[in-house]
Amino acid sequence: MSTELMEDEFGATMELFRCPNGRLVAPDLVPDVVYNMTKLSLRDDDIMLCSYSKSGCHWLWEVLRYLKFGGMNNLENVDKEAYMVEYNTFERLEQLKSPRILNNHGFFEDQPSDLLKKNVKVVFVYRNIKDLAVSYYHHHTRFQEYKYNDSFTHYIRRLVSGLVDNGSVFEYLQGWEEGIRTSPGLSVHIVSYEDMKENPVAELRRLSEYLGTSTDIQFLENVAKATDFEAMQTRKVTSTLFLDQEGKPIMYRKGQVGDWKNYFTIADSEWMDEVIDRELGHSKLFKFKYSLN
Repeated sequence: MSTELMEDEFGATMELFRCPNGRLVAPDLVPDVVYNMTKLSLRDDDIMLCSYSKSGCHWLWEVLRYLKFGGMNNLENVDKEAYMVEYNTFERLEQLKSPRILNNHGFFEDQPSDLLKKNVKVVFVYRNIKDLAVSYYHHHTRFQEYKYNDSFTHYIRRLVSGLVDNGSVFEYLQGWEEGIRTSPGLSVHIVSYEDMKENPVAELRRLSEYLGTSTDIQFLENVAKATDFEAMQTRKVTSTLFLDQEGKPIMYRKGQVGDWKNYFTIADSEWMDEVIDRELGHSKLFKFKYSLN
Protein backbone atom coordinates (compact mmCIF):
# COMPACT_ATOMS: atom_id res chain seq x y z
CA MET A 1 0.00 0.00 0.00
CA SER A 2 1.51 3.33 -1.05
CA THR A 3 0.86 6.96 -0.23
CA GLU A 4 -1.01 9.38 -2.46
CA LEU A 5 -0.62 13.10 -3.03
CA MET A 6 -4.14 14.35 -2.29
CA GLU A 7 -4.80 17.54 -4.26
CA ASP A 8 -7.32 20.12 -3.06
CA GLU A 9 -9.32 22.75 -4.95
CA PHE A 10 -6.40 25.18 -4.80
CA GLY A 11 -3.90 22.74 -6.29
CA ALA A 12 -2.05 22.14 -3.01
CA THR A 13 -1.18 18.53 -2.21
CA MET A 14 -0.78 16.52 1.00
CA GLU A 15 0.77 13.06 1.17
CA LEU A 16 -1.51 10.53 2.86
CA PHE A 17 -2.36 6.83 2.93
CA ARG A 18 -5.75 5.80 1.62
CA CYS A 19 -7.00 2.65 3.35
CA PRO A 20 -9.03 0.04 1.43
CA ASN A 21 -12.17 1.38 3.12
CA GLY A 22 -11.40 4.88 1.82
CA ARG A 23 -10.16 6.35 5.10
CA LEU A 24 -7.27 8.78 4.81
CA VAL A 25 -4.51 8.35 7.39
CA ALA A 26 -1.11 9.85 8.09
CA PRO A 27 1.78 8.55 5.98
CA ASP A 28 3.62 7.20 9.04
CA LEU A 29 0.78 5.07 10.48
CA VAL A 30 0.16 1.34 10.04
CA PRO A 31 -2.68 1.39 7.47
CA ASP A 32 -3.48 -2.33 7.80
CA VAL A 33 -4.15 -1.83 11.51
CA VAL A 34 -6.38 1.18 10.81
CA TYR A 35 -8.36 -0.83 8.27
CA ASN A 36 -8.72 -3.81 10.61
CA MET A 37 -9.16 -1.94 13.90
CA THR A 38 -12.63 -3.45 14.46
CA LYS A 39 -10.87 -6.79 15.04
CA LEU A 40 -8.58 -5.53 17.82
CA SER A 41 -8.99 -7.59 20.99
CA LEU A 42 -9.71 -5.51 24.08
CA ARG A 43 -9.67 -6.32 27.80
CA ASP A 44 -12.25 -5.57 30.46
CA ASP A 45 -9.88 -3.23 32.29
CA ASP A 46 -8.85 -1.24 29.20
CA ILE A 47 -9.47 2.48 28.89
CA MET A 48 -9.89 3.72 25.31
CA LEU A 49 -9.27 7.42 24.73
CA CYS A 50 -10.84 8.63 21.48
CA SER A 51 -10.69 11.98 19.71
CA TYR A 52 -10.32 13.67 16.38
CA SER A 53 -6.75 14.84 15.82
CA LYS A 54 -5.54 17.96 17.66
CA SER A 55 -8.33 17.80 20.22
CA GLY A 56 -6.13 17.26 23.29
CA CYS A 57 -5.50 13.52 23.04
CA HIS A 58 -1.86 13.76 24.16
CA TRP A 59 -2.86 15.89 27.14
CA LEU A 60 -5.80 13.71 28.20
CA TRP A 61 -3.75 10.55 27.84
CA GLU A 62 -1.28 11.90 30.39
CA VAL A 63 -4.15 12.98 32.64
CA LEU A 64 -5.60 9.47 32.51
CA ARG A 65 -2.25 7.97 33.45
CA TYR A 66 -1.97 10.22 36.50
CA LEU A 67 -5.48 9.40 37.63
CA LYS A 68 -5.22 5.67 37.00
CA PHE A 69 -1.78 5.07 38.43
CA GLY A 70 -1.84 7.46 41.35
CA GLY A 71 0.50 10.26 40.41
CA MET A 72 3.81 11.16 38.90
CA ASN A 73 6.06 8.87 40.96
CA ASN A 74 4.45 5.74 39.49
CA LEU A 75 4.75 6.72 35.83
CA GLU A 76 7.32 5.53 33.34
CA ASN A 77 8.55 8.04 30.78
CA VAL A 78 6.67 6.93 27.67
CA ASP A 79 4.83 8.69 24.86
CA LYS A 80 1.20 7.93 24.13
CA GLU A 81 2.10 6.61 20.66
CA ALA A 82 3.29 3.42 22.39
CA TYR A 83 -0.40 2.90 23.27
CA MET A 84 -1.92 4.38 20.11
CA VAL A 85 -3.72 1.76 18.06
CA GLU A 86 -2.83 3.22 14.66
CA TYR A 87 0.90 3.32 15.44
CA ASN A 88 1.24 -0.31 16.52
CA THR A 89 0.66 -3.84 15.35
CA PHE A 90 -1.96 -5.94 17.13
CA GLU A 91 0.86 -8.12 18.46
CA ARG A 92 2.65 -5.17 20.04
CA LEU A 93 -0.56 -3.91 21.65
CA GLU A 94 -1.26 -7.38 23.03
CA GLN A 95 2.12 -7.36 24.78
CA LEU A 96 1.27 -4.22 26.77
CA LYS A 97 0.57 -4.85 30.44
CA SER A 98 -2.86 -4.26 31.94
CA PRO A 99 -4.46 -1.91 32.63
CA ARG A 100 -3.86 -0.36 29.22
CA ILE A 101 -4.76 3.22 28.36
CA LEU A 102 -5.16 2.89 24.62
CA ASN A 103 -5.99 5.72 22.26
CA ASN A 104 -7.03 6.26 18.67
CA HIS A 105 -8.47 8.79 16.22
CA GLY A 106 -10.81 6.35 14.50
CA PHE A 107 -14.39 6.93 13.41
CA PHE A 108 -17.03 5.29 15.59
CA GLU A 109 -17.81 2.61 13.02
CA ASP A 110 -14.11 1.71 12.82
CA GLN A 111 -13.74 1.12 16.57
CA PRO A 112 -12.97 -2.37 17.94
CA SER A 113 -16.17 -4.41 18.20
CA ASP A 114 -15.02 -5.34 21.72
CA LEU A 115 -15.85 -1.78 22.75
CA LEU A 116 -19.45 -2.91 23.06
CA LYS A 117 -18.70 -6.44 24.27
CA LYS A 118 -16.20 -5.84 27.08
CA ASN A 119 -16.29 -3.56 30.13
CA VAL A 120 -14.04 -1.04 28.43
CA LYS A 121 -14.29 2.56 29.60
CA VAL A 122 -14.27 5.06 26.74
CA VAL A 123 -13.15 8.65 27.25
CA PHE A 124 -13.98 10.96 24.34
CA VAL A 125 -12.42 14.42 24.15
CA TYR A 126 -13.42 17.15 21.72
CA ARG A 127 -12.23 20.70 21.04
CA ASN A 128 -13.65 23.80 19.38
CA ILE A 129 -13.09 23.45 15.66
CA LYS A 130 -11.43 26.82 15.11
CA ASP A 131 -8.59 26.15 17.55
CA LEU A 132 -8.43 22.58 16.27
CA ALA A 133 -7.97 23.94 12.73
CA VAL A 134 -5.08 26.17 13.79
CA SER A 135 -3.34 23.33 15.61
CA TYR A 136 -3.85 20.92 12.71
CA TYR A 137 -2.55 23.52 10.25
CA HIS A 138 0.73 23.72 12.18
CA HIS A 139 0.81 19.93 12.39
CA HIS A 140 0.45 19.55 8.64
CA THR A 141 2.85 22.30 7.63
CA ARG A 142 5.59 21.42 10.15
CA PHE A 143 5.66 17.64 9.80
CA GLN A 144 7.71 17.11 6.65
CA GLU A 145 6.07 13.74 5.90
CA TYR A 146 2.91 15.46 4.67
CA LYS A 147 4.75 17.59 2.09
CA TYR A 148 2.08 20.26 2.52
CA ASN A 149 2.50 24.02 2.28
CA ASP A 150 -0.32 26.48 1.66
CA SER A 151 -2.11 29.40 3.30
CA PHE A 152 -4.33 29.00 6.33
CA THR A 153 -7.32 30.36 4.39
CA HIS A 154 -6.88 27.58 1.84
CA TYR A 155 -6.16 25.01 4.54
CA ILE A 156 -9.46 25.38 6.38
CA ARG A 157 -11.28 24.60 3.12
CA ARG A 158 -9.20 21.44 2.82
CA LEU A 159 -10.00 20.54 6.42
CA VAL A 160 -13.74 21.01 5.93
CA SER A 161 -13.66 18.92 2.74
CA GLY A 162 -11.97 16.09 4.65
CA LEU A 163 -8.77 15.96 2.58
CA VAL A 164 -6.64 15.40 5.69
CA ASP A 165 -5.73 12.36 7.75
CA ASN A 166 -8.79 11.17 9.67
CA GLY A 167 -11.08 12.81 7.12
CA SER A 168 -13.84 15.30 7.88
CA VAL A 169 -14.01 16.46 11.49
CA PHE A 170 -17.73 17.03 11.00
CA GLU A 171 -18.40 13.50 9.76
CA TYR A 172 -16.22 12.24 12.61
CA LEU A 173 -18.17 14.03 15.34
CA GLN A 174 -21.53 13.30 13.72
CA GLY A 175 -20.63 9.62 13.54
CA TRP A 176 -19.59 9.47 17.18
CA GLU A 177 -22.72 11.25 18.36
CA GLU A 178 -24.92 8.87 16.40
CA GLY A 179 -22.90 5.87 17.60
CA ILE A 180 -23.23 6.91 21.23
CA ARG A 181 -26.95 7.58 20.81
CA THR A 182 -27.62 4.15 19.31
CA SER A 183 -25.30 2.17 21.62
CA PRO A 184 -26.91 2.19 25.08
CA GLY A 185 -24.45 -0.45 26.29
CA LEU A 186 -21.44 1.73 25.56
CA SER A 187 -19.66 3.17 28.60
CA VAL A 188 -18.43 6.63 27.58
CA HIS A 189 -17.41 9.86 29.29
CA ILE A 190 -17.34 13.08 27.23
CA VAL A 191 -14.67 15.69 27.95
CA SER A 192 -14.53 19.21 26.51
CA TYR A 193 -10.99 20.51 25.97
CA GLU A 194 -12.11 24.00 26.92
CA ASP A 195 -13.83 22.84 30.11
CA MET A 196 -10.63 21.05 31.12
CA LYS A 197 -8.69 24.28 30.61
CA GLU A 198 -11.24 26.42 32.44
CA ASN A 199 -12.10 24.18 35.41
CA PRO A 200 -9.45 21.44 35.60
CA VAL A 201 -10.14 20.20 39.14
CA ALA A 202 -13.90 19.99 38.58
CA GLU A 203 -13.40 18.14 35.30
CA LEU A 204 -10.83 15.82 36.87
CA ARG A 205 -13.33 14.99 39.59
CA ARG A 206 -15.96 14.08 36.99
CA LEU A 207 -13.44 11.97 35.15
CA SER A 208 -12.25 10.26 38.34
CA GLU A 209 -15.81 9.42 39.33
CA TYR A 210 -16.29 7.77 35.94
CA LEU A 211 -13.03 5.83 36.16
CA GLY A 212 -13.48 4.86 39.80
CA THR A 213 -10.18 6.48 40.78
CA SER A 214 -9.40 8.78 43.71
CA THR A 215 -11.53 11.90 44.09
CA ASP A 216 -9.44 13.26 46.97
CA ILE A 217 -9.28 17.01 46.40
CA GLN A 218 -5.56 17.31 47.19
CA PHE A 219 -4.77 14.49 44.76
CA LEU A 220 -6.86 16.11 42.03
CA GLU A 221 -5.20 19.48 42.59
CA ASN A 222 -1.79 17.81 42.32
CA VAL A 223 -2.83 16.10 39.08
CA ALA A 224 -4.15 19.39 37.71
CA LYS A 225 -0.85 21.08 38.49
CA ALA A 226 1.28 18.26 37.08
CA THR A 227 -0.76 18.08 33.87
CA ASP A 228 -1.12 21.81 33.35
CA PHE A 229 -0.31 22.42 29.69
CA GLU A 230 2.80 24.48 30.38
CA ALA A 231 4.14 21.83 32.77
CA MET A 232 3.42 19.10 30.23
CA GLN A 233 5.08 21.09 27.47
CA THR A 234 8.27 21.54 29.51
CA ARG A 235 8.42 17.89 30.57
CA LYS A 236 7.35 16.11 27.39
CA VAL A 237 9.33 18.14 24.87
CA THR A 238 12.54 16.63 26.23
CA SER A 239 11.30 13.09 25.55
CA THR A 240 9.04 13.32 22.53
CA LEU A 241 10.11 12.66 18.96
CA PHE A 242 7.61 15.20 17.67
CA LEU A 243 9.79 18.23 17.04
CA ASP A 244 9.98 20.27 13.87
CA GLN A 245 13.18 20.99 11.95
CA GLU A 246 13.94 23.89 14.28
CA GLY A 247 13.57 21.71 17.37
CA LYS A 248 10.26 23.30 18.38
CA PRO A 249 7.41 21.14 19.71
CA ILE A 250 4.59 20.24 17.34
CA MET A 251 2.39 18.25 19.71
CA TYR A 252 2.69 20.64 22.67
CA ARG A 253 2.69 23.90 20.72
CA LYS A 254 0.45 26.34 22.65
CA GLY A 255 -2.65 24.62 23.96
CA GLN A 256 -4.47 27.93 24.26
CA VAL A 257 -8.18 28.55 23.91
CA GLY A 258 -8.80 31.40 21.48
CA ASP A 259 -5.54 31.22 19.51
CA TRP A 260 -7.75 30.96 16.42
CA LYS A 261 -8.27 34.73 16.57
CA ASN A 262 -4.65 35.17 15.46
CA TYR A 263 -5.24 33.18 12.26
CA PHE A 264 -8.83 33.51 11.07
CA THR A 265 -9.78 36.59 9.07
CA ILE A 266 -13.25 37.96 9.73
CA ALA A 267 -14.43 36.41 6.47
CA ASP A 268 -12.85 33.04 7.29
CA SER A 269 -14.38 33.07 10.77
CA GLU A 270 -17.85 33.85 9.46
CA TRP A 271 -17.52 31.15 6.80
CA MET A 272 -16.46 28.58 9.40
CA ASP A 273 -19.29 29.63 11.72
CA GLU A 274 -21.76 28.88 8.93
CA VAL A 275 -20.21 25.46 8.31
CA ILE A 276 -20.20 24.55 12.01
CA ASP A 277 -23.80 25.66 12.44
CA ARG A 278 -24.89 23.70 9.39
CA GLU A 279 -23.05 20.52 10.31
CA LEU A 280 -23.20 20.51 14.13
CA GLY A 281 -25.67 23.18 15.17
CA HIS A 282 -28.17 20.47 16.08
CA SER A 283 -25.70 18.51 18.23
CA LYS A 284 -26.78 17.58 21.74
CA LEU A 285 -23.29 16.42 22.77
CA PHE A 286 -20.86 18.95 21.34
CA LYS A 287 -21.10 22.55 22.54
CA PHE A 288 -18.10 24.60 21.50
CA LYS A 289 -16.40 27.35 23.49
CA TYR A 290 -14.18 29.72 21.52
CA SER A 291 -12.86 31.74 24.46
CA LEU A 292 -12.66 31.47 28.23
CA ASN A 293 -13.89 33.97 30.78
